[in-house]
Amino acid sequence: MTRLIFLEGLSGAGKTTLARKLAERLKAAGRSVRVWLEFDHTNPIDFYCTAALPLSRLENLRREYPEQAGKLLRAAIPAGDWRLVRYYHGDEPVFPQPLLGVLAEHELCWHPKHPLPADAYTGIFAAVWRDFAESLKNAGEEDLVFDGALVFHPLNDMLRNYGITQEQAARHVQILLDALGDVPRRVLYLETEDLAAQLVRAHADRGQSAPTEAELAFWRTRLALDRAVLARISEPVFRIAPSDGWEAMEEKALSILSDGG
Repeated sequence: MTRLIFLEGLSGAGKTTLARKLAERLKAAGRSVRVWLEFDHTNPIDFYCTAALPLSRLENLRREYPEQAGKLLRAAIPAGDWRLVRYYHGDEPVFPQPLLGVLAEHELCWHPKHPLPADAYTGIFAAVWRDFAESLKNAGEEDLVFDGALVFHPLNDMLRNYGITQEQAARHVQILLDALGDVPRRVLYLETEDLAAQLVRAHADRGQSAPTEAELAFWRTRLALDRAVLARISEPVFRIAPSDGWEAMEEKALSILSDGG
């Protein structure tokens, strides 16, 4: 049966690097693995540059842009009464202007111009996650690794766009987990010990200027939110300390995945 592996933690904790290293180790052990990293447009449960459209709005767009009608229909991802349409694949636009601009007006996650009600946002994701869980009955991979899809990305979006409470955040994450039903999974959280140092190092590694006080304040709030959410959800969360170094992190992660230790 397919197993889901969620790698979580704040910016710069090492989620992406650990995802790659884990995939290599799991493949070397003979398991089939698929990894979805940040900004991967093929990710089935995590979205960026994606419009959220009521079904009626999608049909109107298909009438307004008949030359793109088939493409819109093929691109539309069902989410209950909504349809999600990715309008960028990496840096490449999927649709021409002016349709591209129309879709951007309905952005779901990344600095949306018209944020949805928080319950609608959660409902859209829950519908997608339920469909994803159903699709796993025919999945070929043994391990599916997700970089920040459960906690990191959605809570960033909800904190920035809605100013959610800890209770609302925990409810969102719990609803996503419930949508997966009995699909086997492990949630690994890379626990930050020195947030400021982690962010400074991450910015330097990415060729960015040092984090501002405003950025540090945001991530301190985010750390408190993560800790509150992980304490509230009914799911075991296995913590890994990035300060232990990559080899120790890999071994700890593999131990967790082998026996939950």
